Amino acid sequence: MAGPLISIALCTYNGERFLREQMDSLLGQTYANLEIVCVDDCSSDGTLGILREYESRDRRISVHRNSSNLGFRKNFEVAMSLCRGDLIAPCDQDDIWHAEKLELLQQVIGNRAMVYCDSDIIDEHGCSQNRPMSSRCNMVSTNDVVVFVAANCVAGHAMLFRRELLARAFPVPDCFYYDWWLAAIAATRGGVVYLDRMLVKYRLHDTNVTNVLREQPAKRRRGRREARLFDFRLRLDELVSLEEGRNSFLVRMRDLWRAREDQWFSFALAVFMYRHWRRIHAIRKSKARLWPALRFCAGLKLKRLTSPHAYRDDQAVP
Repeated sequence: MAGPLISIALCTYNGERFLREQMDSLLGQTYANLEIVCVDDCSSDGTLGILREYESRDRRISVHRNSSNLGFRKNFEVAMSLCRGDLIAPCDQDDIWHAEKLELLQQVIGNRAMVYCDSDIIDEHGCSQNRPMSSRCNMVSTNDVVVFVAANCVAGHAMLFRRELLARAFPVPDCFYYDWWLAAIAATRGGVVYLDRMLVKYRLHDTNVTNVLREQPAKRRRGRREARLFDFRLRLDELVSLEEGRNSFLVRMRDLWRAREDQWFSFALAVFMYRHWRRIHAIRKSKARLWPALRFCAGLKLKRLTSPHAYRDDQAVP
């Protein structure tokens, strides 16, 4: 039995250096019922030519080129919207997939909305750094969207998800990366399951396109920590909206967070964060919670007296 069609959504931009190695790993998948949807974001090197070459050799490959440069997040939205498969696997241009990646992920997903695996981090020469993605964060199986408020463990290059998630996915909110947002949606629509296998060689190098931060200079000017707090506030709003206000835990946390913005002190939020730290930060490796929670005792009124970067509602970036 062939199994459901799996669409690989490959996004490229000036990726000729490592692209052939990645394409060969995609075509070497043991799961045969697949298509490879390639969307190039106006590369100025030989990337498009390489894609056209592979397209001419294998009918499962289709190549598309954006009329203007969209940036990696919008490019992934385009690529995934072109996918026809029941299951979709986002793909970076510079990694290497293990031959059994799609076959094993498809076997494990079951009735869940998403499955993901571990990744081995390699350098530009393909040498392992002996620090898998699982060494950076806790890899969780969950249907609790709360764990995705503060952090994400589901990398796009490691996931396989059901196409139905796309109906709620676009446009991706500015406060989320596309993979983080998809993982949160999946948690509310069938759950996310982790396969404890390293099935991707994830390449880190100086020109990683998908590691570039979102273009939000106004937010970054507030200071990195305040930008993270501002993102946290926006993510709470998005996740409450995602579950249409049915998640009383998220609603309570959002209300306490909003109240803090007009208070000198916020002991209620600090107590809440302390009591529920392990749930909110289930993905983080650190177990400390007393001192991090105490930081929320200060309300935004107080912080604005001491920090020029403390955010205000009228500073929000759309």
